[in-house]
Amino acid sequence: MLHEEKTIKSEMIYEGRILNLRVDTVELPDIKYSKREIVEHSNAVAIVAVKDNKVFFVKQYRKAIEKVLLEIPAGLLEVNESPREAALRELQEEIGYSSNNMEFMFNGYSSPGFTDEKTTYFLAQELFESKLVADDDEYLEVVSYDIEEAIKMIEDGVIEDSKTISGILFAYRKLKDNEY
Repeated sequence: MLHEEKTIKSEMIYEGRILNLRVDTVELPDIKYSKREIVEHSNAVAIVAVKDNKVFFVKQYRKAIEKVLLEIPAGLLEVNESPREAALRELQEEIGYSSNNMEFMFNGYSSPGFTDEKTTYFLAQELFESKLVADDDEYLEVVSYDIEEAIKMIEDGVIEDSKTISGILFAYRKLKDNEY
């Protein structure tokens, strides 16, 4: 049987712009104690944007892994912004489109073993050009691939970003289900 861990003490180690780091002391079910390092992270959105059976991606350098990844458009929620509003804004900032058909797909936690970050996934269709200025510190290249090709890129290990893999696979199933 699973049991919850009771927080005995919580200490904030770092407070940043998009994340905080705290160390919690917890009491385990057998009355032993342990430490948990927790990253408090802003919630995010991720969008599978589809037009003419092509999925839009951004190529972006990711410092944490020292490489360029192919990712679906995504970003953090701003203060008092709903996930849907954030998704529409991120589409405009990252790929220069907006959507007349933004459909919620699912919520997912990126890595709940150490962070509370929750991502809300959307499927965006009926895209039209609508550009917002991108964030100053983002350098993105926009590309698109046929959705079948994107699935093959996941299978071949070309797409390595887990939010992108999750979003594409879910959207692919949803789009295929709607064909029949």
